Amino acid sequence: MTVLQQLAPGDLRRIVSTYRDALRSHQDELNALNVYPVPDGDTGTNMALTMRALVEALEAADDAPRPALAHTATRATLMGARGNSGVILSQIVRGAAEVLGDAEAVDPAVAAEALRAASDVAYRGVRHPVEGTILTVVREMAEEAEAQADSAASLGDLVKLVLARGEAALARTPELLDVLRDAGVVDAGGAGLVEIVRGLVAAITGEEVPAAAPATACATTAARCSSRAAASSAARAATVAAASFPSRSAPTAAAVATACTAHRRTRSRGCGG
Repeated sequence: MTVLQQLAPGDLRRIVSTYRDALRSHQDELNALNVYPVPDGDTGTNMALTMRALVEALEAADDAPRPALAHTATRATLMGARGNSGVILSQIVRGAAEVLGDAEAVDPAVAAEALRAASDVAYRGVRHPVEGTILTVVREMAEEAEAQADSAASLGDLVKLVLARGEAALARTPELLDVLRDAGVVDAGGAGLVEIVRGLVAAITGEEVPAAAPATACATTAARCSSRAAASSAARAATVAAASFPSRSAPTAAAVATACTAHRRTRSRGCGG
């Protein structure tokens, strides 16, 4: 198992490829979660296509130095961005690239600075930022990175903490956005970002990263439901999802989508969410 303590340009190319693969393998599940801002079922596809544009551009850059790679990454994601989620993802990449392009190497302190820049640029790029979306997830990830950068023993340890915070932030998105709560789903863009960071953790640590406990968002929604039967149904759906997607290979979005589908059915029988 290879554990990276810092990231060189070649490492960045390889890791970005894992981002693309993570989104591509989960794009259908992410599409199923897509209800905001428009329920058109294409968030996973748009994020995957945006990341594919980034990977292709970096592969074509050969052995360009880090500053040139950062410029290439910014331009590629901006030009290749698809849909709202792709545009916000391009701003996240832009912010991170501004920091990474000037760094000699990427250690926990630089990673925290890059995440903060990613969050700030993403927020500035949206005219009316809305909480409960991918913006919330990237902001909380940045906050965690900043809080843990000095004490993290390694870059791998830091990104694990960032992933855990991202998963928790994603699970809370229905509490911040009524349309998600009413539909019984988490934010699709935020779920896509969590899958990207899950790929980052795997690439840096060399470890297979288990998915988070499934159906967190639906359990939260069900708890607010006045109907005990509906809450019980959603809880059973969460159990089924957990059994259907073993922890070492479960795509978080897929498990959530499975439980949320069952929860939406209970809502049609009288649960207001």
